[in-house]
Amino acid sequence: MRRITNARDEFRASGLTPRGFVAPAWLLSQEGERAARDAELEYTTRLRTVRDLRSGEEFPARSIVYSVRSNWRRAVSRAWNAALFQFLENNAFLRLSIHPPDYSHPIIWGQILRFIDVMNGTRTPTTYREWIAEQRLMADRKRKE
Repeated sequence: MRRITNARDEFRASGLTPRGFVAPAWLLSQEGERAARDAELEYTTRLRTVRDLRSGEEFPARSIVYSVRSNWRRAVSRAWNAALFQFLENNAFLRLSIHPPDYSHPIIWGQILRFIDVMNGTRTPTTYREWIAEQRLMADRKRKE
């Protein structure tokens, strides 16, 4: 809890308003999730899900992500993500996780740009904050029906 609130407060001191918490490598324990919720954050993500910390609702949403630490990891990531992208392409919500080191590898960056080109025009870029807010609105409408 201390680490999450300290980081949240550092962001706020810089004029930013963090709404969510994503643990490194998506390795968030139940205790960590409780701390994020207690710190009044709204969402967290894991490799395969997005969770609304207010409602506790979890949404399946596999992320496409790269491992670039070695040649073999980059090769496997490219092959895996090509297949994964085709599998997920028709999902309503498609997550593409980009990290700073990805840009340093032209073959990885090229694949990311190709994925973005395919999505351009057929998808609306959004933030987790916006997406969670939309899910809440839809849930409210369903409850009222």
